[in-house]
Amino acid sequence: MSRVRRLALAALAALACGGCGEVDEIVVAISTDLAVPKDFDVLQVQVFAGNQGKFNRPYRRLGEPEAEAQLPATLGFFSSDAGGESIRIKVAARNKDDVGPVRILREVVTTIPKDRVALLAVSLDFLCDGSGQAAGSDVERALCDEGQTCVAGACVPSEIDSSTLPDYASRDVYGGGECFDVTACFADATPAEVDTAGCSIAGDGAALRNVALETAGDDGICDGDEGDEDRRCLVALNADSDNGFRVGDDGRIQLPPAVCDQMAQKKIAAVLTAPATSCAQKTAGLPTCGPWLASGSEEP
Repeated sequence: MSRVRRLALAALAALACGGCGEVDEIVVAISTDLAVPKDFDVLQVQVFAGNQGKFNRPYRRLGEPEAEAQLPATLGFFSSDAGGESIRIKVAARNKDDVGPVRILREVVTTIPKDRVALLAVSLDFLCDGSGQAAGSDVERALCDEGQTCVAGACVPSEIDSSTLPDYASRDVYGGGECFDVTACFADATPAEVDTAGCSIAGDGAALRNVALETAGDDGICDGDEGDEDRRCLVALNADSDNGFRVGDDGRIQLPPAVCDQMAQKKIAAVLTAPATSCAQKTAGLPTCGPWLASGSEEP
């Protein structure tokens, strides 16, 4: 992906040039656990300072040769006045065009950090499907109240203290040029028994595991052609992550509560696990493989 210009907060941003050297900067790294263009094909990014819109751009044709963006996508917003400015960021997954249906909305309220370049990871995830709705070219919340946003299927505060964000490093976004092959890594996986009371599954001692959701429809990364009888469509969860899974003190793998809710709603068919041996453990910094993937270099 070619680099585009980055501007100061007064005019804002540019795609794929995060961490280019200026201080007082926040790099927004956008990823998804879905497949594009099958599941969505437009990424819309809006930024506001107070009630004033500063940036609004749809990136179309995701996953196609002429895509206007690849994933993960990075946008760097840097300060025009020594940092500290408050901004509100809205990132949406849409279908067809910039006034088309909205599947997922993620909002973050934060500030431009001072004297450093901070990384803000924003993930558009299957568990938050239905969290946004179209209002013409704008996007509105459909699931959470004002001041909240959807993470792992739950409504949480949208405000994030930028001092808690890590420093930007390309390896934490682009996986050092590696990617996670979802279908290969779960090729031999079988469904785990889910304890719906605590929404957890059994772990495997000290061994690292990968976890995926088998969707009941065709959302996610699929291992066959549409109509194949044994086709599975999977959503890989990030390890040790707020939008993925964590291993508890008892060794059990704790899933987001929304997983069990969506299993009851028949939106998720099963939870799969696989040892992280031939495949690395899936993390937020290891993107999924696919035609949407930013080039194989560490930072496109």
